[in-house]
Amino acid sequence: MRTILFLSLIGGIAAASFQVLADGTVALSDTPTPVQKTIQAQIGDGKMGDITNEADGEETLYDVDLTAKDGSERDFSVAQDGTLVSVEVNLNETPAPVQKTIRAELNGGDLDSIDKNVADTDVTYDVEGTGKDGKTRDFTVDDDGTLSSREVDLSETPDAVQKTIASRLNGDKVESIDENFDDDGKNFDVTISATKSFNVTADGALDSQQVALADVPPRVRMTIDARLGDGTVLRVDKSFEKEKNVFPYKVQGRKDGKPFNFSVAPRGRFLGMDD
Repeated sequence: MRTILFLSLIGGIAAASFQVLADGTVALSDTPTPVQKTIQAQIGDGKMGDITNEADGEETLYDVDLTAKDGSERDFSVAQDGTLVSVEVNLNETPAPVQKTIRAELNGGDLDSIDKNVADTDVTYDVEGTGKDGKTRDFTVDDDGTLSSREVDLSETPDAVQKTIASRLNGDKVESIDENFDDDGKNFDVTISATKSFNVTADGALDSQQVALADVPPRVRMTIDARLGDGTVLRVDKSFEKEKNVFPYKVQGRKDGKPFNFSVAPRGRFLGMDD
């Protein structure tokens, strides 16, 4: 599930200057050259529709509408550096285990869309649907059919989680909560606004909190710059779980079109690459 935040790029990749049209779309010529190349490659012999831009983590994504040669319509997303991030697919284009999980989660409801995420090391599928009760069902499925996360209401979280969330609202409202099913147990990604999100473990402990790149300590920023070079920062989180005796900054990045994730100590010491 996407967390909507703001744009910030590292090193030699400069922020794009583009004109947003009256209807909220962006002209192809106003997108960065790497984005244009990826869009044209994806369009092929189809017909391009609207291009809209949105912030996702610390980068901008370009969502493109496509009408294929056979008349079918779908969209895809391209990152600022030209990386293809996701492609809309039909149910029958997903692996059989994924189809099985999607049907089980919808439980007779309606399937609205499936986005195949291809920018990370592992392929995942973001699914939007509507249950029989009319309630929206948003969830993510791994390529092997494992349910990795599901959007839930605050009332569906444990009491301890609700208490932690309430203590951090400070008058704000919860935008969304994703229940994650990790190997070491459940945890909850909580989005408060475009620039506020944090993660809570099932027992109510604050696990991590999103930090704007501009707000990280200077020494941490220097290490991020040195490691990523002309790559892109996708997200930075301050972890409240110790690693090598410190509470690290977890950096999600992309370099040369591939995931580039690592940890940095508060004083800038590089702690190693993350999975």
